[in-house]
Amino acid sequence: MLLVTWGLLWGSGDLRADAPGEQTQTNHPANDPSDTIVPLPPIEQGFFDRIRFAAIGDPQDLSEPLLLDDVAPPGQPRQEFEPPSGRKRPPGAKPGMLQQILSTATELPKLNSDGLGLTWLENSITLGLPAPTVESPLLITTGFSGVLVDKPSGVDLPNELFEGYVQARWMRKFGDRLGVDLAVAPGWYSDFKNDTPQALRITGHGFGAWEARNDLRVVAGLIYLDRYDVNMLPAGGLIWTPADDKRFELIFPRPRLAWRVAETKRAAQWIYLAAEFGGNQWAMQSSTGHNQVVVMRDYRFLAGWERRPANLGITWRLETGWVTGRTVQYYDSTDAQFYPSDTFLARAGVWY
Repeated sequence: MLLVTWGLLWGSGDLRADAPGEQTQTNHPANDPSDTIVPLPPIEQGFFDRIRFAAIGDPQDLSEPLLLDDVAPPGQPRQEFEPPSGRKRPPGAKPGMLQQILSTATELPKLNSDGLGLTWLENSITLGLPAPTVESPLLITTGFSGVLVDKPSGVDLPNELFEGYVQARWMRKFGDRLGVDLAVAPGWYSDFKNDTPQALRITGHGFGAWEARNDLRVVAGLIYLDRYDVNMLPAGGLIWTPADDKRFELIFPRPRLAWRVAETKRAAQWIYLAAEFGGNQWAMQSSTGHNQVVVMRDYRFLAGWERRPANLGITWRLETGWVTGRTVQYYDSTDAQFYPSDTFLARAGVWY
């Protein structure tokens, strides 16, 4: 499915101190205890002093990328709740090394004889490391997915496809308004029968973001897909948050419009509309034993509901929508392209 989060860059929470050597005039006697200088309480910081800046999104739940998983593998986070003042870890980051455990299931059923059914089962785990400090973190994500294929007769596809990758993602903030997000992810995409270098793909992305104002973020970058049909994909756009209960991610290739419909001390409930550029590429072995490459792609229009905890905890999501413009294309093969009929999508995800 398609990407990011949209990262993990934020403003400093350090408190300002009085300049050394500064003297305060007083009329009290020298022995008067009131001569002792008492530190003032911390000054309430303005927006740009505690700006939570990110290239793709801020790290609240490390859950749903702004750019889709098969464009940039999982780990593109976002922030919905204000972190405690003075916190040294990234806002939303969990204490310790373990940052996320994610599991999702996506179903595209075969509706008729010329349809193509796909069932995605995905699991990943993300670890966070200081690089060199927690203010410029390195996220290591390992993921594995299995795809069950319900193909029509006469179409040469394996019954199962697999995806496994390791992503290294580094984020850093430069100044008050500029941040970068860089990632590289070598992975193996095949049916486990074609074990040639065709199955090895190295994907990645590079993004920059600029905080134009307190409710508007400008994102621009490039995604490297290492795919035969689309090798590189420019991505970017705007993230606009006109209010605490509205978030408009006008990002290509995965725009999303989200509204918070309910909130308690324990969790917030969000609904959203989104679009995706879906699909992926795998190395496979044909029915005659020939090694080849297959690329699937489609366009998805989704509506979803998501529960996000106010603190660390379990988050879940449900999505449904329509899938159109489907194409199955072969490379290093004489097989003709196949155009499956439209179908709907149902997706459920849970993560910590």
